[in-house]
Amino acid sequence: MTALNMLLRIAVLLSSLLDTSRGAPCKACNENSLLSERVEVFRVEKSTMEEALRTLRQSDAAKILIGFEKIPHREGERTESLSLSVNNGTVGQILDQLCQQSRNYTYEVTQGTVIHVHPTHADSDPPGLLNIKVRDFSIEGKMLPAAAIQRISLLAPELHTYLTEKREAYYASRGTAPGSPGAILGGNMDPAVNLHLHDLTVREILDQLVVYSVQLRDQTPPTSTGSRLPATSWMYEFVLNPEAPTGLGGTPRWVAL
Repeated sequence: MTALNMLLRIAVLLSSLLDTSRGAPCKACNENSLLSERVEVFRVEKSTMEEALRTLRQSDAAKILIGFEKIPHREGERTESLSLSVNNGTVGQILDQLCQQSRNYTYEVTQGTVIHVHPTHADSDPPGLLNIKVRDFSIEGKMLPAAAIQRISLLAPELHTYLTEKREAYYASRGTAPGSPGAILGGNMDPAVNLHLHDLTVREILDQLVVYSVQLRDQTPPTSTGSRLPATSWMYEFVLNPEAPTGLGGTPRWVAL
């Protein structure tokens, strides 16, 4: 083999290695511009899916919007260990590789703007809270959409009623009385919100709050320092605990991601 042929073979090999570092082509990227968004650097090491998605959001929190349903777990339990390094990859490529490492999860795009990451087979929500249909959901006054996500169990009437009944039944079976939840407060610096939704599930309301956070960000002028209202995302987790005072066999949590 001549020296020239040897150099050509080395060049081809190096080219293939560089292409691999960017990740395989994302199958859905051509169908959705969000998944085609470029991420200059993405690196996680022995991370959970939650930690990986938070890292992904940090690359462009205004565009990369996520609804994440975690696999039910016990308090403090780590259900996966993900390590990935991608340079100049797309959002879709990164998600594909994360889901290849953790076969427990898959993803799709809802509302055209929200990346919904959820368990492939397992049920993320044993009590079915995300599927509860809410006839009328309204928030008015000063409150960040992120705060509304965290307080969805108080703000969505049908969800609040269901949780209250389960909690009261739990305490009644033990001859004790549950405490009262705290008041819903807003901060002086929070924006004025005016959102009214009808006949949606809790999951769909969470997605709408994410979309609304983007609209609110775009409509609200930046501060004197140039900062803008942050767009938000949501995460739901169910922490397994048969003795939890919820009466659900665990504790549901809604988190702004």
